[in-house]
Parts: sequence; structure tokens; C-alpha cells
Amino acid sequence: MAAKPGQCTERPKSVPGRTAVLPWRLAPGIALFAAVALSMIFAGSMLGLAISRPWLGLGLSPFAPVAKLQDEGALWLTAVEGPAARAGIPPEPARILSIAPLGPGAAGGAVLLTGADIMEEPDVLPSHAGMAAYFARQNQLAGLMAEPVELHIAALEEAGSDTPPPTAVYRITPERRRPLTSLPAAFWMQIGVGLSGFWIGVWIWTLRRGDWAARFLAVAGTGLMASAFPAAVYSTRELALPDPLFWALSSLNATGSLTFGVGMIGLFLIYPRRLVRNQFLFVPALVLGLWRLADMLEWIDGPALGRHLAILTAMGAIIVLVGLQFRATKGDPRDRAALTWLGLAVIIGAGAFVTTVILPVALGVSAVVSQGQAFLFFLLIYGGMALGVARYRLFQLDEWAFRILFYVTGVLLLLVLDAILIVTVIDERAPAFALSLLVVALLWLPLRDMLGRLVLRRREPQRGALFRQVMDVALTPPGHDQRAIWAALLEGLFQPLTLSPLENATQSSITDEGAGLVVGGVGGLPAYRLDFADQGRKLFAPADVALADELRAMLTNALESRAAYEKGVAEERLRIARDIHDNIGVQLMGALHSLEPRRKDQLIRETLTDLRDIVNNASNPELSFDEMLADLRAQISEHVFAAGMRMEWVVEGGDSVILPLANAHTLRSVVREAVQNALKHADAGLVRIVIRQGDDAIFARVEDDGKGFDISADYRGNGLENMRARIIALGGDLSMISGAGGTRIEARFPFGAERRRR
Repeated sequence: MAAKPGQCTERPKSVPGRTAVLPWRLAPGIALFAAVALSMIFAGSMLGLAISRPWLGLGLSPFAPVAKLQDEGALWLTAVEGPAARAGIPPEPARILSIAPLGPGAAGGAVLLTGADIMEEPDVLPSHAGMAAYFARQNQLAGLMAEPVELHIAALEEAGSDTPPPTAVYRITPERRRPLTSLPAAFWMQIGVGLSGFWIGVWIWTLRRGDWAARFLAVAGTGLMASAFPAAVYSTRELALPDPLFWALSSLNATGSLTFGVGMIGLFLIYPRRLVRNQFLFVPALVLGLWRLADMLEWIDGPALGRHLAILTAMGAIIVLVGLQFRATKGDPRDRAALTWLGLAVIIGAGAFVTTVILPVALGVSAVVSQGQAFLFFLLIYGGMALGVARYRLFQLDEWAFRILFYVTGVLLLLVLDAILIVTVIDERAPAFALSLLVVALLWLPLRDMLGRLVLRRREPQRGALFRQVMDVALTPPGHDQRAIWAALLEGLFQPLTLSPLENATQSSITDEGAGLVVGGVGGLPAYRLDFADQGRKLFAPADVALADELRAMLTNALESRAAYEKGVAEERLRIARDIHDNIGVQLMGALHSLEPRRKDQLIRETLTDLRDIVNNASNPELSFDEMLADLRAQISEHVFAAGMRMEWVVEGGDSVILPLANAHTLRSVVREAVQNALKHADAGLVRIVIRQGDDAIFARVEDDGKGFDISADYRGNGLENMRARIIALGGDLSMISGAGGTRIEARFPFGAERRRR
């Protein structure tokens, strides 16, 4: 069997005389949990680095708190807490001038501070020498923060004042560790983005470990995590980090960025269509890896060429490959839909980060948004990828993949919550675990179901409407009309791109790995093949097979019920014919030959009584409103469909009641007469019948789309006068409207005194 694009087809080779040994592999759920646990350890180490530094309690910003202050390059104080608040520093905005060591043994003097000291990303500097000097300065400041320091602060200038603002000196004793609460939102955003990208990438890889596309996706997720985690530490530092740590984190960030590029380039080289052979898949890794090595060895002149140009090149390659894949998937709606979803997510997510952060720096201007905020753009990629799995079965995954993901997430939440409770609230492990289990059961499990419905977009069809549609198929006489209604039902429910009849298919099944759905034939109706569900936006799933089988079962029961009904009608007709032949004929013949008037009248009255009993079936003289309408619809539909017309039958509201015989006969007569006129004279294509049961009256409307007639000229010649007479006799009213667009007859009459609930 031919391999699918991007799918590994290698199998373990067997040795003669030996049994082939399969490589040992973890189950998908366990493998995913192990990868998630490792990523949590990595995230914990980054968190440990972030809070292990001494803390002064200063909120710092390179931007002036007041727009009119244009002192470019200054470092501004925006908030104080902890040690700074205890040192008496007022919380008002001010400019920080310098920092100096305290104590007789302190070496060196005051160090002037600038806004550049807290820049998010040092690779914006023009050269490697500039970065080295910056790391050396950071190392000096980090050494000062480890001991008590003096901070020189200048208040803001007063408007219109020519005198310099007053300067104050404050002595701060730093805390040895930075508290968790002092970490800004940007830190947690970058950690969250790194975890999300890695988890989704590894999630798909654990389920399709032999697929090169899934491997490259895991590489990209790993690169995103390796880029976002260290950036979270150094971009949200309070003031400084020691040189070796800062350099290592910055280098890891750059390596992770290019690793993400390698993964995405490799992904679009083979997904959804393979563009190159396996031996060429490692070219992007080789090129970007050598580029990164040259940058680390400072063989390239500055970060602009060593880092930014490499990222821009990788982004350009991704865009080109998406374009090539778009051309390669021409004529394949399934692959084109998957590519459109995934390609747009990557181009918009990664492109937005490059456009707002990397490209401006490469051009020598400031980034448009903060790097910590820009990392949120990557959520567009991986959030879109998760939705793509649900909507288009990207990488041939289906809803079962989400069950594994939700299971691992639930276990992870349980363990994390247990650890938090032990550290913060409860000392004993057993009560903490029990409380964690209770919280997860009460919160996560309902939330998991809600997320499943939201992400997977499960659209459960309304069973009531579905049953009515199936009944429309069953009540339509066999032939082309019934086949057309059945095909329309399937098309409306699954919305395929194409629908075609099949021969000799008795079972429902998925074909072409989700591209097609076969709905087996039932009750003389042909089987159908449906291609590309939801107008080509998704593939068929096992749930669609179950729905198709449910439809077939409902239709089978409905057709059997219709056959039983028709059999009963035939038997009833035979009974009526037999009774008329045996009784009515004899009595009428006796009345005809009777010479005595009183005897003749008596025979006629008895004949009428017998005829009424025969027609209404004396063994069951009363029919409910619903049963009477069912009989009426069955009778009328035969005439309508036999004439080649379409019929719409609508019944609205009401309880199950029993009508008086006269009222039921009037309703049947009015509807029959109106439909008969439409069949004979209207030359219509559609007859619409609406019957509504109100609180105290019955409303009936029969309308067609025929040629109409002149009421004033034809009124007394077409039986409409008899209809009016019957309605008026019951205390109701009848109205008629006719014209070029068709004819509408409306009747309304009360239930009558004998109305009873069933």
C-alpha cells in the first residue's frame, strides 16, 4: 500500500531463524505524561532561577511615567514594595540616578543607572563586543544587588520650575530571594506559551511517533519552549543578572528560536504533501545549525546578521513552503483545507512575532510590542493546531486524541494542586491529596466536557427534527421523489461536497481514511457515497457512521410502519367493500323495489346508519385528532404525488383530542376539496397544507403556486360553495384569495361541544 505523505513506512527487519524484535515504546498516554513532567521540571528550574536572585523591591521602567518628560535613556521608578518600601522610598514616580555599595569594605563607587540596564533583549545591540560589555555591566550590577546598597533617586520636575529636582539617598537591604508575587505577568505568559507549544507538539508526536511531520512539530514545540523559558527569566529581571547566567539564557533563547524554525520548515517540507526526499529533510537543520554556531563563535558581524537575519530567513522559507504546498494540494479539498488552516496559523502567529519584534530591531528601530507580550502570538499557531486536529483531523488524529490530552492534563492538575496544598496550606500528604482529588473531580471533569464540546464543535442533531425528516421520507410513495428526499436529508445533515448513489452497499462505513462516508441502502432506497464533510472543511469520523446507522434504523422502522399502515388500509377497504356488497346493496335494492313509502323510508334510514358504521368502523368509531390527520395526509399525499406535484404538510400545536364526527368530516372535506381543485385546475407544482389546533378552534389553510382563477366568475362552478356551507353550518368562516401567484383557501371553525381529551 502506498505511503501517505510524511508518513514513515519503515518496519523492523527480520533475521532468518529469529523472531523480529519490535523496539520498546511507551504507551501514548504515558509518553505524553513523561514529556509533560519533564517540561514542568524545566519550567520549575526557570522559576527557581527567577526567584533565586536578590530582590530590592523596585518597579523599574525605561519609559517616563509622565509624557512631557523627554529625558531619553533615564531609568524610572514606577512602584516600590518589600525592601524598598521598608527603606522609606515613597511610591511616587521618580528617576533613579545611581546605585552604590554600602559598608566600609565595599569596593568601587556609585554606578550610574540608565534605561538600557533593563532592556528586554540584549541582542538588539549592534555588535558582539557591545553584548559582551552589556553582560559585564549586568554582572557588576548583580554583584551590587547581593549586598546592602545606596540608591540615589531624584523626584520629578515640577511644571514651570527652573530649579533642579531634589535628590534623596536611600539605603536598601535586599532580600535574598525574589518572591513569587513580584514576578510580572510577562513572566507567566512566556512560561505558559512555552508549555503550550511544547505540550501540543509532543502530544501529536506521541500519537504518531513514526510520522516525520509529527516529529518536526515536536521539534518546533521544543524550540519554542527553549526560546520562551529563558526569555521569561532575563526579560522580567528586576535590574540585573550575573554574566554567565545571562549569556547562557540569551544563547539558549537564540538556539530555541532557530530550532523552532527548523521544525516548521521541516514540517512544511512534507506536510500535507511530501516535497523532498528524506535525505534533504536535514538541510534546514544543517544550515541554521551552522549559522547558529558561527554566531556563537562570533564569526558573523553582530547579532543583526547572526540572529535576526537567520530568523527572518527561516520565516521567509516557511512562507515559500506554504505557497508550494498550496500549489501541490490543488484538486485535493482535504489536504487543501488542512494546509489552509495550519499554514495560516503558522504564518499569522510566527509572522506577527517576527514583524513586531525581530524585523523592527533588524531595521534599527524599537520593537512594536514587548517581547513577553509578543510571545502570545505563538498561541495562535498551537491553538489553531489543536482546533485543526478537531476540525480537519490534522495528522490523521481524531477525537480520541483529545481524550488522551484531557486525561494527562487531569493527572497533571491533580499532582500540581497536591504539591501546592502541601507547600502552602496542608502539611500532611493524605488530606492534601484527597482535597486535590475532590477539586479536580468537581472542577476539571465538568470543564473537560465543556472544552470537548467547544473545541471539537460537536453538533448533535435535534432528534425531533430528525425523526420528522425521516418520516417525510417514509411517507413519500416509492420512486424518484422518495429517493430525492432521502438524498436531501443526507446532504443537509452531513453537508458533503458530493453525493452519489452506490450499488450493493448494505452497511455504513468510512472510506479513504475519512474522506468519504458510505451510507448503506435501506427499504428499497439506494446506498449513497458522501465525499468531504462540512463542504470540505472536515473529514468523516466514527460518530458520523453511528449517526448514519441511526438514520437507517429510524427509516427502516418508519417504512415498516408505513407498510403495516397500508396493509391495514387495504384490509379496511376490503372490509368496506364486502360490507357494502353484503349489506348496503341488498338494503338499497330492497328500498328500490318497495312499494310502501314508510317501508322505503325505513330501509333508507337503516342503510344510512349502516353506511355510517361501515365508514367509521363501528368497532372503533372515534379517532383522535392526530390519527385523523395521519389518515388524511396519507390519502392526500397519494393523489398529490401521483399528479407529479410536491406537498408540504404542517401541523402546529395542540393536545391529543377527539373531534365530533361532523367537525372531523368537515375538516376532511374542506382539505380534500381544496386539494382536488388545485390538482384539477391550478396547474401548480406545490400544494401547502397548514392545520393548526388552537385553544377553541381549528384553522386550516390550503394554498398552491398555480395559475389562480377568477373567484367572481368561477365561484359557483367548482364546489367551493359546498365548502362554505359546511363551514358556516359549524359557526365558522371561509376565505379565498386567488391570483397569478396561486390560490389560498383559509377556513376556521370551533371544536364543538363534544370535544374531549384523549
